[in-house]
Amino acid sequence: MKHEQKQTFEKPAATVIRMFGDRRYFERKYELLGFKNVEVLEHRLAGDDFSIRIRYTTAASVPLPDFARKFISGDITIVQEDRWNLARRVGRLEVDLRGLPVKVAADMKLGEHGKGGAANTLSWDVRCTIPLIGGKLEKLLVADIEAKADADLAASRRILADY
Repeated sequence: MKHEQKQTFEKPAATVIRMFGDRRYFERKYELLGFKNVEVLEHRLAGDDFSIRIRYTTAASVPLPDFARKFISGDITIVQEDRWNLARRVGRLEVDLRGLPVKVAADMKLGEHGKGGAANTLSWDVRCTIPLIGGKLEKLLVADIEAKADADLAASRRILADY
């Protein structure tokens, strides 16, 4: 299932990409979001290429129908990797929901937006390999992404004030 999302910021793209290439931004964001057991597994900055892998625990943000409770019960452990080419302002986000037969990823592109602002466009691809109910689970995951989007953006905007 494909889904597009846009995050807008009131600072220029050059400032936002500096934040997206900073390990401290991710640590602060996950703390503000209230995720549990946050751990940076890997972090690398080589020239214009930045990447970070983080493991954390969170609960679904949408009510789970009965069929989904067989696959998602309680907290979910997630390993998320963000990769950016800081010069080109393009990135990729990959989310591994431990124990679930799904693939969640987004291509990201940061550009100028409005007067002096920036926008990060995320082109999501959510795939589930479970026959018959895979499409329903994909819709549920997209709904969860949407439910978390406002809090994620609010945390990012709050942190951006320090850049």
